[in-house]
Amino acid sequence: MQGSTSNQGMFWSQARELFEEIVSWLDSDSICGLEHSQIESKLLENGYELLRGCFKRWEVS
Repeated sequence: MQGSTSNQGMFWSQARELFEEIVSWLDSDSICGLEHSQIESKLLENGYELLRGCFKRWEVS
């Protein structure tokens, strides 16, 4: 059970890191000048990656 808890912590840590990367990107100067559709596409891509990771985690449980 201890290993399971450790793996869960690592998983959520990775998910949180990806989420923070998304937030940092949104807060950065690199999105200045991008069109709404470009921002939306990047958010969808990264958001789906985050969701896929969550679903994989739930499948393992």
